[in-house]
Amino acid sequence: MSIAGRTKVLSIVGAGRSGTTILASVLGENPGVLAAGEIRWLWQHGVIEGRPCGCALPPLRCPVWSIPLQRLLTPGPDGEAARSPELSAILTSQQEVTSLKNRRRVIRSVDARTENWPALEHLRAVTAQICASLVQATGSTVIVDTSKRAQEAAVFASIASIDHYVLHVVRDPRAVAYSWRRSKPAGPGAADQTMGTRGLLSSVKRWTENSVGAELLRRRLPPERWLFLRYEDFAAEPESTVARVTDHLGIGARTPFADDRSITLHRNHIVAGNPSRFRIGPVTIEADTEWRQGMTQRDQVAVVALALPLLLRYGYPVRSSGLPRAGIGRGAL
Repeated sequence: MSIAGRTKVLSIVGAGRSGTTILASVLGENPGVLAAGEIRWLWQHGVIEGRPCGCALPPLRCPVWSIPLQRLLTPGPDGEAARSPELSAILTSQQEVTSLKNRRRVIRSVDARTENWPALEHLRAVTAQICASLVQATGSTVIVDTSKRAQEAAVFASIASIDHYVLHVVRDPRAVAYSWRRSKPAGPGAADQTMGTRGLLSSVKRWTENSVGAELLRRRLPPERWLFLRYEDFAAEPESTVARVTDHLGIGARTPFADDRSITLHRNHIVAGNPSRFRIGPVTIEADTEWRQGMTQRDQVAVVALALPLLLRYGYPVRSSGLPRAGIGRGAL
């Protein structure tokens, strides 16, 4: 804990397919850092559907996640935690608080912690209990949440017992749109299932909504609690980039990179996210630039037209040829 009685949490916000899961995995290699994954999906994907966390066990059987879940959930009439009355109440509160229509309201709540909003108060209490239990179970000093959306980060930011930081990760929207068209294996326990795909318009819409939400949240937080990172910069210089993040969090030890872009990943307890959470062993961080050759010029122009203001804000050139070229490493991130 960064301050006595307070839990330090890093919220990673950013669009899906932006390298947030592998970044969290790398951060989790630091002693005292727990890469928790997308905590917002703990209830639906983890408890109800039984999807495995990074240790390949469902949360109710995981040696880490089972501890807070047993404390929070009373088994239902049939003895199943998935039918717990507490779980039903948590899902109801979560759906209300983090819905798109309430995005601005929950972000504003960072400055209005006394607002009479029962669903938000309930979600704050549950989130605080989860974090406190994870710290007790693992001895971690930092919890990394990759729920990605500003709504979820705002819940953390408004909890008095949490010492909260945000890392805003952005990736070129052309790369994001291209990546969402590719199917990926869902991971262990999912047989031949693959992750869902999205069309170009849906991908850009989600990318824009995520970016706008992050910008709204940034205005509500102290500058020293906010860090901005482009995926491309992380992929180009992973060791030095991660060092900047850990320095920002006040983590003393250096991440154990073997060289400037290689690291060995161990079993983790990332509860939801990209299937890359299951990767263990030596990993080389390389940029996935396949979109530059695989995406049609027409689609690239369409994405630029739809995302132009934010594209320029985040320092991306209109022409993809203006980007520094890197080796294609499709599986790396």
